[in-house]
Amino acid sequence: MSIALIAPYESLAYLCRSICQEMGFNVPVHTASMEDGLRLAKSLMAEGVDFLISRGMTAELIRAECPIPVAELEVSSFDIYLCLEPLLKRNMRIGVVGHSDILRKAKGASAALGFSIDFYAAGQPETMGKIMEQARRQNIEAIAGDAVAAETARRYGMEGVLVENGADSVTNTLQYAVATHVYLTRQATMSSRLQVVLDRMDGGALLASPTGELRHCNAAVRAMLEENQNCAETTLDELFPELDWRAVPEGRAETVRALIPVKDSKLSVNVTAHVHEGQTDALICTFHDIQQIEQLEHSFRKSAAPDLPTARHTFETIVHNSPAMQHCITRAKQFSSTHSSILLVGETGTGKELFAQSIHNHSPRAQGNFVAINCGALPEDLLESELFGYVGGAFTGALKSGKAGMFELAHNGTLFLDEINATSPKLQTRLLRTLQEREVMRVGSTAVIPVNVRVIAATNAPLEAEVNAGRFRADLFYRLNVLDIRIPPLRERPEDILLLFGIFLERFSAELNRSTPAVTDVVRRQLLAHPWPGNVRELQNYAEKFSILYPEEAALSSPEARQAQPEVFHNAKASADGWHAPLPAAGGRAPYVAQPAREVAPDAPGKAWLLLEGTLDHITRAVIQQIVQEEGGNLSKAARRLDISRNTLRRKLEEGR
Repeated sequence: MSIALIAPYESLAYLCRSICQEMGFNVPVHTASMEDGLRLAKSLMAEGVDFLISRGMTAELIRAECPIPVAELEVSSFDIYLCLEPLLKRNMRIGVVGHSDILRKAKGASAALGFSIDFYAAGQPETMGKIMEQARRQNIEAIAGDAVAAETARRYGMEGVLVENGADSVTNTLQYAVATHVYLTRQATMSSRLQVVLDRMDGGALLASPTGELRHCNAAVRAMLEENQNCAETTLDELFPELDWRAVPEGRAETVRALIPVKDSKLSVNVTAHVHEGQTDALICTFHDIQQIEQLEHSFRKSAAPDLPTARHTFETIVHNSPAMQHCITRAKQFSSTHSSILLVGETGTGKELFAQSIHNHSPRAQGNFVAINCGALPEDLLESELFGYVGGAFTGALKSGKAGMFELAHNGTLFLDEINATSPKLQTRLLRTLQEREVMRVGSTAVIPVNVRVIAATNAPLEAEVNAGRFRADLFYRLNVLDIRIPPLRERPEDILLLFGIFLERFSAELNRSTPAVTDVVRRQLLAHPWPGNVRELQNYAEKFSILYPEEAALSSPEARQAQPEVFHNAKASADGWHAPLPAAGGRAPYVAQPAREVAPDAPGKAWLLLEGTLDHITRAVIQQIVQEEGGNLSKAARRLDISRNTLRRKLEEGR
């Protein structure tokens, strides 16, 4: 941004250059008059000049044609007196031609000094001839004015005198022009920065007159306009035909808020008044896309609970061979595309949460949160506060800031309620209301919070029987049981048993840094014959135990291998056709106790010991302690026998203390 000066005549240009140099002003000075001055001004604008200084008719032409500020080199009353004094001494009849500022100052000088002068207001350059004819008819002998007036007067036979600018008036004008340019530059910079801020807003913002004409707008508003449509040529009625914005300037409302359909979306529009000295002088209108608001809300909800578990599983991760399980997956995929509630029915360990996560990831809500809670694992009061949230101070121990409930965290996502059959009648009532009204009320609050949640409930007991027994509300059952999937137990899909067992065995063997043991035919028959009341979870636990206790099961069929590895042999059970590990009983414990080594294999070296009963952790610790004892406390030898590192062995021993 820069400033330049166009002087109509060379002596003025010389004076201006001298003063600019003396004052330290970086203002280029050019010489041109009238149309030449206008052409020069336009050329300077194209080069980036945004502020001009000129004089008289030249300044008027530039101001009329160029959309930038133009400061005029004004003459002072003293400048006019210096010009008129020689004419007055000669007793000539004088006329002054000029615009309003020159005439005003000339009249002031005339009145103060008591001499008589005629005054002629100058208009456009083409009117100058008529002014001179009038002055000549009135016997004017000399004309004082700008360069155009003086030159024209001479052509009409009168004496023409140029009213020149004095050093003081030029200095004052230059100081004013430079200060004004600095101010305007700062304002333009600030306005540009504000425009950048407005343009980067997620929503739209505009300023309109009280009658609805747009005065200023940001990028979001401009994007709504038609191609080649100017913001200043648009009205609020054109932008929002359905909006009653006139209620604000007419005093019927302080603020107008409305949801307005625009193209393929809905906008939340807000109109308020800007009041100056008690009068509405402008309207401020802002709007946001509803989808953007929902996305922002979703981000806030996610940031409020950064530790929420994610839905890791998909239908592709459900390992199966059985037609029964494939039928469940096909049905679940069909249900995924809806927003209806789903009830998963299945025994413990059948994979109900696996299905819930897969449904979520296959649904339109996949980008939302997946929030899961086991209703049977928490006391009633705690479960209520976890589901619905609470306000600060709602109960002893409550966070001062309050806490969002799981319904809020699952907004636009999925809430998985496991063991829904374990909920109390009181909680069932709250759940029913939330599902019906799609809103929650935090514990200790009266404010309602709208939520958009897809509920997947799971039960390990038939809910119809719970309803008939009076332990579960029938209306809640029907609300949850819109779509239902029964996940078959493992005993009803034997095609999956060996497949899952093999996968679990590979996983646990890899974690133990061991090769995967082979499974004998006897073990396979036992796996298929077992009822698996704990379903997949029980099968997984048994695979982990098998990988720990029987790492070399594949070698147990040969006497040479049994002789070479008596410890493994001592933990196996003899049968007519091979060696195999004991399966757990229906309760999940292993009742079988191995026979002493001398009875099972008299030729086997090493000390005989028994396979203990109990949980997997108990058995593992007992085996480790027995081997350490047999090795006389030598941890290195014991670690090699267990095929684990010495640090891992030491850690497991410390965990057992």
